[in-house]
Amino acid sequence: MVDDMKVIKSKQKDNTMFLEIEVSPDTISTSMDKVFKDVVKHAKVAGFRQGKVPRDIFEKNYGTEVLVKDGLSDAVNTSYVQAITELKLDIVDYPKNVNIGEYKENSPVNFTCEVDVKPQIKVDKYKGVKVEKEPVEIDPDLVDAQIKQLLNSHVEYKVVDRAVEEEDLLKVNIKASIEGAEFSRWTKQNVGVGVGSSIFSAKFDANLVGKKANEMHSFSVSYDDDYYLKDVAGKSVDFEATITEVKGKNLPELTEEFVKKVSNNQFNNEAELRTNIKTSLEDQRTKDSEEKLKNAIIEKILEKNSFDIPQGMIQQEIDADKRYYENTLGKSGSSIENYLSMMKQSMEDFEKQLEEGALKRVKSQLILEGIARKESISASDDDMKDEIKKMKPDADNDEKVTAELAKINQDGFKNMITQRKVFDFLIDHAKIKVKKS
Repeated sequence: MVDDMKVIKSKQKDNTMFLEIEVSPDTISTSMDKVFKDVVKHAKVAGFRQGKVPRDIFEKNYGTEVLVKDGLSDAVNTSYVQAITELKLDIVDYPKNVNIGEYKENSPVNFTCEVDVKPQIKVDKYKGVKVEKEPVEIDPDLVDAQIKQLLNSHVEYKVVDRAVEEEDLLKVNIKASIEGAEFSRWTKQNVGVGVGSSIFSAKFDANLVGKKANEMHSFSVSYDDDYYLKDVAGKSVDFEATITEVKGKNLPELTEEFVKKVSNNQFNNEAELRTNIKTSLEDQRTKDSEEKLKNAIIEKILEKNSFDIPQGMIQQEIDADKRYYENTLGKSGSSIENYLSMMKQSMEDFEKQLEEGALKRVKSQLILEGIARKESISASDDDMKDEIKKMKPDADNDEKVTAELAKINQDGFKNMITQRKVFDFLIDHAKIKVKKS
């Protein structure tokens, strides 16, 4: 390290590092030169073109205050970054309580500050953790439900000559009135009505069940005070409804032809389809079970290990959550402000709501990092290459794998693999009992 900066004192208490740093005259001079080059662009002095005023003339006309103030700020920032690098500090927030000493020309300037650093926690009692694991067995009823959903997704509606039944699709001429006055919003011709799911309420639909087409049916429906449509909330609406068409639900049969069609010839019959559905459900339940198991193990370890966390780390997680909400809401044309307004919630309350999850994630991450250090668990280059090959099957040689690695955040990728290896270690050393179905 060149003699631009000198760490006079560094002392850590809990997760806060107290620093005293000396900034060299050369660093201050360089920073002031940089500031001058910026501010002189806007300086106007008679006899000189704008931006071409010599330094001494500038100082006579404008003084040195701005050069000293901004130059010192830049020099302090430069020296702070050098000190953090030299001391290899893993900082988690901006410096605070920054106090800069008096500036004297051609003399060093000392400054002090405090900065929160990432805790290096020592984890204990993480082996032999007793946890329960969710079973993976798939109830045949779940497969039946998936089959039913598949059939419903290919349902056809055909005109029928019978009375209305649940789940029919209707075309209805509707005349609606409230206290004798026509309610034009609901007075329409050939309105589509899905029996059991129409916009007019379940009570309206129920009045049509059992009725036949081409007959006028009169009835009244009372709407609750909290009904979504204010015009009818707390009121009784009189209807005259004439059904002009009834279409009944026609489910396809689970034939070999149907199975081949919906699976693009991947499966030939019902048995193969059911086997595939069961396997997919088992895979998903296995993932869910493993995720719950990991969370249960972490919860147990957190109960046995207490430690403090800098607020800056928690705030970073909260900010990340807020950015996620902003991006997600932005895609639908909304904003976090609109969301909070709709939820009748302040930003302060929203952040408090996010804090619990943020705190748990930070603590969990520190626990995993602590175990990785203690057990010397890390992701090797081969681990990273193998993971790329799993993710990108077409990366079938070292050159392609290297090219894929160059596209990603390798530190984050390595941390992800290391975290997974730590979980594998914890599961191998846990006392796991499978819950009864």
